[in-house]
Amino acid sequence: MWNKDNIISKDNSSINKLYGDILGVIEKSINENNRLIIIMGTKLSYNELVSKLFVGSYIVIMDQVRKSDVMIKVNNVESMINLPPSISGVDPTHVKVSGSFIITRIRGEDSYKYTTIHVIPTNGSLVIYPNSNIIKEFLGLSGDLVLGTTMINGFSIPITLSNEIVNKGLLIIGQPGCGKSLLIKNITKELYLMKSHDNIIILDRTGEYPRDLAQRGIDVSILMLMDLMKLNRPIDIDELRKYVIDSLRMLGFNSKAKIMMNVSKENGIDFHISFPKRKYGELIVLPSSIRFRWLIERAINYLEPEVKHVISAIMMKNEKALSTIQNFINMMKDPELANTVGKESISKAMELAYSLKESGYFDALVNVGNEIIDLSIFSPIRALKSRITIIDLHELPESLMNIYEVILMEDIVKWFMGSRNNKVIIVVDNAEGLANDKNVLSALIRSMRGGKAYGVSFIVSTRIPIRKIYTEFGNIILMRISTGFLRLGGCRDDTNLLDKEFLLISPLLNINCLKGSLA
Repeated sequence: MWNKDNIISKDNSSINKLYGDILGVIEKSINENNRLIIIMGTKLSYNELVSKLFVGSYIVIMDQVRKSDVMIKVNNVESMINLPPSISGVDPTHVKVSGSFIITRIRGEDSYKYTTIHVIPTNGSLVIYPNSNIIKEFLGLSGDLVLGTTMINGFSIPITLSNEIVNKGLLIIGQPGCGKSLLIKNITKELYLMKSHDNIIILDRTGEYPRDLAQRGIDVSILMLMDLMKLNRPIDIDELRKYVIDSLRMLGFNSKAKIMMNVSKENGIDFHISFPKRKYGELIVLPSSIRFRWLIERAINYLEPEVKHVISAIMMKNEKALSTIQNFINMMKDPELANTVGKESISKAMELAYSLKESGYFDALVNVGNEIIDLSIFSPIRALKSRITIIDLHELPESLMNIYEVILMEDIVKWFMGSRNNKVIIVVDNAEGLANDKNVLSALIRSMRGGKAYGVSFIVSTRIPIRKIYTEFGNIILMRISTGFLRLGGCRDDTNLLDKEFLLISPLLNINCLKGSLA
């Protein structure tokens, strides 16, 4: 931002250097229905002028009397041949320009104050075709995080956000294949290189993030949930190693890798993987299993009332009955329980229990030498030791995936609440999967609200507009979306968005609706 030493003098050469090209001088200006209409005199020819004053271009009007600068976006330009008597300028060319107010800035002694107040420029104010630096400054595009680029006044302008703006959260809405996940990967790499956040946690429902981020040279930890209990026995450690390798191949890792394994009673089992012949980032894979007791106690509020009734009755009668899925199933076979809660409730709870058991993702045991290690006792939070953490959810059954995702998210937010000075981002991709259950969706919103006070921000992407979610965000990116939602965003209905193009809406910046392409 320009300081007081850069305050513009009446010297046109200084204005041209700092602001841009002077187009002319205002001879009349009015505010009509929140549009600024000006009559400008200029020494330029009409053809020279319209090459810059085209629909959609930005101009800045410098009012040296009121010490203010007004940026407008041009809507219409008309040549004026027969001038009204009130216009007495000597310039050979006069045009009438109408435009939408973008932002006003008031010059102070050593800084500028930006405001949405519509200040009407006085006669004699200069009309300037701004340079790229002035455009970025007026629009608030002064951050380090590059989302993409936009063309303004013939300049390629980077669309950037500052850390402060990113920490307010970002919502991305767009149809399948339009580039939402690509944008998130670009953002992740930018944040990784900036080292501005202590943790970036990606809840991956598609399995596409590990390979793509590693190929970008990013070191990541992957909490990899495994259906090991389908074996109906403890898995040997060598089998587990092969299982991890096969899982990585399924995720697209086909290059030769160097694998080191660590086994610890305190921290569990992890695999450190590097790719000597590729410029990939390094992976730390933490094979994991879900602890049934933890899930069922935490998930009780997201289950059907009949199932919740059964679980509550069992918890009151025998706490150990929830230690494993099989104990839970055995307890439900007790005739006395059926008399207490009803056969229909037992039937629904039994259906849930068997579906969870058949998934294989609970209480897995690993045979290490002469010892048995229970993978489920190690907290998923251990994965947060790395700056970039991917929670791989993509193979979970959807009913389990949704509940596991939101309760793990709650635990992550609570964990960061216990520390101070956090800068954390949680990425929730494909959030439309959470929208089908109002209780699960409410849990996501509670986590977003609760995390704000403790330095935990959210980047959420969804294929469908979810009103309860977008009301939580100040920054919204629209990608190939229906015109109905464009109206809600304040953008033009006829805005055409191709793949990899987006609209940024950010009242936190000086932007109502800015179109760009992915970087």
